[in-house]
Amino acid sequence: MAWIRRELHELGIPPLKRFGQHFLLSREARDRLIEEAELSTEDTVVEVGAGLGFVTAALVSRAGTVVAIEKDRTLAKHLESKFSTNRNVRVIQGDALTVPIPTNAKIVASPPYNISSKLVLRILNSRFGLASLLLQIDFVNRLTAVSGSRDYGRLTVMLQTRARAECVAKVPRSAFYPEPRVDSAIAIIRPSPQTPACKDSRIFEGLVRAMFTQRRRKSRGVLSRYLQANCSNQKDEILRRAELNDKRVYELTPGEFVRLSNLIADSAKN
Repeated sequence: MAWIRRELHELGIPPLKRFGQHFLLSREARDRLIEEAELSTEDTVVEVGAGLGFVTAALVSRAGTVVAIEKDRTLAKHLESKFSTNRNVRVIQGDALTVPIPTNAKIVASPPYNISSKLVLRILNSRFGLASLLLQIDFVNRLTAVSGSRDYGRLTVMLQTRARAECVAKVPRSAFYPEPRVDSAIAIIRPSPQTPACKDSRIFEGLVRAMFTQRRRKSRGVLSRYLQANCSNQKDEILRRAELNDKRVYELTPGEFVRLSNLIADSAKN
């Protein structure tokens, strides 16, 4: 912990709450995070929230190219200086939610907690190779949840229709400075080529978002209200073909959400 305090003191900055900064200081957690990414010198790695370069330093010798993204200007300048002699490190000062993710890139990061949802959705919308992420444990539970469980929700469905997530290790809050209020976990996200095909991503995303605003209600009733507001002419036919019975929204599987979305997409063409 002393080295982090020393570097922050030399830079003249405290951890910034608005950036959700909690600096990883556990070498064990860092090494596991990187190990799970299965890196080779052919890989391009994107690190979100590079901070003081603790993870970056370990990535340098294991990846072909390291793209270190840091929003804080002072830290970004510090990273540029720290890795100025490493030709395979590119530091980007900016918002990770707007920086393009290279095709087949691997994302290895301990990102700010406050961008976790948006970051995961951005990764899913890219052609990524793999993501090894250190996130709040409650958030990881949402990514890996099964239908019908307490943690199952919109984000679960959005992820599991495109990828598969696995919790590989728990990380205590003491692994960070300053300590967050919750423990964390390392999640591995891999693209899944066997997910059900979604015919219209806009319809799918809108449907899932609307349905989970009433997650504990019976899915047929929630779907009926959604259809009345969005495609009332096809409402009765879609409900008939949906065959939802008495299932509640949080009991629908990701595949069932895709099927419902495709029914709506097909009806829009008629």
